[in-house]
Amino acid sequence: MKQKRLTQREKAERAAFKKQMQEKGVFPPDKPRLNRKKFAKEVLAEFNNEFGGIEDTLYLYKAIGCMVGPSMREVTSEEVGVLKLLKIAIETKRFMKGLYGEGCRQYTIEEYLDKVVIPIVRL
Repeated sequence: MKQKRLTQREKAERAAFKKQMQEKGVFPPDKPRLNRKKFAKEVLAEFNNEFGGIEDTLYLYKAIGCMVGPSMREVTSEEVGVLKLLKIAIETKRFMKGLYGEGCRQYTIEEYLDKVVIPIVRL
């Protein structure tokens, strides 16, 4: 059975309830919108500067080329996902080079997630 559409009054009531719950801290605040075009330009520029050797990304490059490119007009949610993947790859490479620069070869999963993955996933 199909549900009826909400009336304007019902929508307003729900919005007011959500706002009250956010003020009390029950619901999380609304996430700010990501400027997708800016994000796409920045990540693609970083990716092109940091990667490029066939040994790094031959097959990944081919797959990415099917999904994203520098001339995207509107960046869809799927493309943002691919761009986040690229950003994680960039930051992983930087993280590993930093470890090797310090003469360290071990790290914890928690350290990797905190420094690399979680900040990007939350964008």
